[in-house]
This record gives sequence, C-alpha cells and structure tokens, in this order.
Amino acid sequence: MSRAERALHRRAGLVHEAAIDAGLPGRFRVWDHAGLMAVSATDPLLGFLSTVSGVTPETVPAAIDLMHAPDWNGAAPTLVVSVELGEAAALLTAAGLARTGDRLLAVRRLAARPASTAGARLDVVDADEEGPFLRVLLAGYEVDGAVAAFIRAEHRLPVMRRFLALAGATPIAAAAMTIHGDVAVLGGASTLPAHRGRGAQSLLLRHRRRLAADAGCTLAVATARPESVSAANLSRAGFGLHRRSAWTAS
Repeated sequence: MSRAERALHRRAGLVHEAAIDAGLPGRFRVWDHAGLMAVSATDPLLGFLSTVSGVTPETVPAAIDLMHAPDWNGAAPTLVVSVELGEAAALLTAAGLARTGDRLLAVRRLAARPASTAGARLDVVDADEEGPFLRVLLAGYEVDGAVAAFIRAEHRLPVMRRFLALAGATPIAAAAMTIHGDVAVLGGASTLPAHRGRGAQSLLLRHRRRLAADAGCTLAVATARPESVSAANLSRAGFGLHRRSAWTAS
C-alpha cells in the first residue's frame, strides 16, 4: 500500500506542475511532511484533490498538525487513511475531524504477463494525438469547466501513455497510464455513454497491465469510487480493492 500511495503522490507532483504550466486558476502544491504526503489545489472546484495521505497510527499527531497548518492557502484538505488506526482514530475525532465518504485504492501485482488482447471484439491503439484522446476522455467523463481543464492538462503530460478503444474505426473509450519506478498508475479512463457495457474498459485494463509488465513494473495501481462501475471492472481484472477512510474538518 505504501508503494502504491507513493506512486500516486509522484504522479500528482507531475500533474500539478502541468496544471501550473497550463495557467489553471488557483494555486497547486505537492509536498512531503514528516513521512506524510500532501497535495493542495485552492480552486474550490478542484477541492477533491487536496489530501493528506500516507497516514499510520504513529503519524496521526503529525497529520493533525498538518491538516491545521497554514500551508493550504484556503484549501480544505481531506485526510485519506489506508490502514487501520485503532485507538489513534479517537485523536482525529478529538481534533475536530469527521468521517466522510470512503475512497478506493485498487492494487494488483504484475507477477505474470496478461494474455494478449488480440482477437477481442474491440481494438486498442496508442493515442499519439492528444485531440481525439481528450475528446473521448472528456465526453466519457461528462465534465466541463475547471475539472475538464485539469484533466486536459494532466493528460498532455509528456510521460503520459494514452490509449483508445475502437469499435471498427470509431473511438469509444479512452484510458491512460504513467510509470513511476516499478509501479504503473492506471488513470484517466472513461467510455462514451452510448458505448458503455461493451467491455471497453476491461480491454483497456488488460492492455495497460500487459504494457506495464513488459516495462518491468511489478505493481499496478488505480483509484475509483466505491461501488462504481470502475471498481467492478478493476475487481474483475484481479485488483485488490482497499477502502481508505476519509476525514475532513467537521
């Protein structure tokens, strides 16, 4: 879990630099503090990005101090906890934090190379051109405004691997991947509403796992909302789903 969270944190650092370079409103910052990993985005529409992770029972006091520090420039961070805190959870309540909706971390070891996607009803191709990829990705997410601008900046990163699933010659789904050491972060996945339920995301998951294994990765990581279609796809693809408790100022 710590390797998975560290890879997500490294990816966040790259993405937030891309957001700054794109001139997105607000302030972006990614930093480490006393063994914790902090991410801040001050635009209220991007508030879900502001988090503190890497929390253990031993670092709960430092996490509380960080949550109440002036470093956030008006952002309201969420404390995301991947391990059982035991009695230390009472410290969070005493500090004025309350549980909110859980977040999901999906992790799979890449000990074996997945089967080829050859012969599938859909095809997967590299999306070397940003335009078609972003059109499908954003249409699948059904977002606009600041969130769409952030996703656009994120997926224009030079290190981003982008893929499209095709039905014939028609792009119907998009997915992306970055590699951090020996950990592949599978992110940015959506399907056009009219083409959902055709197995596009399962195919894109298998394709990315195969490429990650070929690149020497030993772990694949993704995030999703609990009980979502994405979570179900990840579970069917052999990922272990780990619920992470989330805490915010009450």
